[in-house]
Amino acid sequence: MTLFGAGARRNRGGGGGRGRRRVVLALLRNRPYRLYWAGQVLSQLGSDISVVALAFAVFAVGGGPGGLGLVLAARMIPQPLMAVVGGAAAYRTSTERVMVSAHLVSGLAQSAAVVLLLSGTARVWHLALLALVTGAANGFFVPAQQSVVPQIVEPEARQQANALLRFPQNASKMAGRAVGGIVVAFAGPGWAIACDALSFFGAALLLSRAGVPPLRTEGGERTKVVSDVIEGWRAFRSRRWLWVMVLQNAVALMLWLAGAQVLGPVYANEELGGPRPWGLAATALAAGLAAGSAMAMAWRPRHAGPLVCGCMATMALPMAVMAAHGQLAALCLAMLIAGVGVDTAMVTWTGLMQEHIPVEQLSRVLSFSNVGPLVLVPLGYVLAGPAMAAVGLHTALGLGAVIVLAVAAAPLVLGDVRALSRRGTELRTPEAAVA
Repeated sequence: MTLFGAGARRNRGGGGGRGRRRVVLALLRNRPYRLYWAGQVLSQLGSDISVVALAFAVFAVGGGPGGLGLVLAARMIPQPLMAVVGGAAAYRTSTERVMVSAHLVSGLAQSAAVVLLLSGTARVWHLALLALVTGAANGFFVPAQQSVVPQIVEPEARQQANALLRFPQNASKMAGRAVGGIVVAFAGPGWAIACDALSFFGAALLLSRAGVPPLRTEGGERTKVVSDVIEGWRAFRSRRWLWVMVLQNAVALMLWLAGAQVLGPVYANEELGGPRPWGLAATALAAGLAAGSAMAMAWRPRHAGPLVCGCMATMALPMAVMAAHGQLAALCLAMLIAGVGVDTAMVTWTGLMQEHIPVEQLSRVLSFSNVGPLVLVPLGYVLAGPAMAAVGLHTALGLGAVIVLAVAAAPLVLGDVRALSRRGTELRTPEAAVA
């Protein structure tokens, strides 16, 4: 039984914008969702402030680009393993306890970084070690976080619930990084990271009061962690549409981030005039992400599988524009479209998993769906430079765009992917569609 209550059921018959607005208002009146939403927004804002501060913190202690790469890699390394453990822990204890614990650990790690930076004793290895801790906490946190909405929101309101979470998170990518730049400029990176530490503690307090119900009742069967992990793997592997599209997402995201975060700045330096125009392109992407969230709040697509694949294909647009020597205006438009596509795909995909996977299995299944991107994204970062050296910047970008298009379309050869749909509470499952 979810906690959203009768408000959602009364809105089933309401059509159009007014019905959707009533659902959004009902979501914000729902105490567990409201506290969860506020905690997520606060945590995301702190993280976006610290993104700007991290590079300057590393440079301030003499790290240089190599040191920054070491810190970023340290943050990524523990996440795949901890994601698997975190999914099982959320089932064995509660999603609320896992989320609060992960936020407290991250807040303590960031607080230690603040003390070291403000005292002038920080070294690169200190920051790398603390990044390892925060990365482990984040990997532990994500499967629990992604399984919360089905526990507290009725099925017909989950599309709006997921989109309402994404919208302020995307908006904070612009506001948070702007604030981070100001804090770093006037007070230094240590104080910007202090904002992130405070946001973790504040989010932990909000989440601890949300009252998210446990996935398993007190009288439920006690199992070992290894058994929970194996059960999650079996549930993940048994759904062909799921693991195929997770693989699609992992490969496409690897290429997209390598193009956007490694090759893109090189293109901006060589053809657009430096970091300022690239900042405009990044702002266009953030605006597209926010627009995608807003659109998802008002739209519940039925043909969800094909839609996700089509939206994933928009990731190829910015790389294609850069491969064709496109100017800034064309690149900004491509980034805007890609942002809309990426966020629409994310909201729709989240809703699909929440509808087609039983809530008691969700955190354990999500732990495996997160592993692919966490493993492949660092590989993309590593291979982007050698690929550019081997075939040239524009050819590497063009090849990336072609592969993203192919990967986006590939799952559509499967009938169970084409059949994935969202029809309110009357779900059309892949199994029923192909029977």
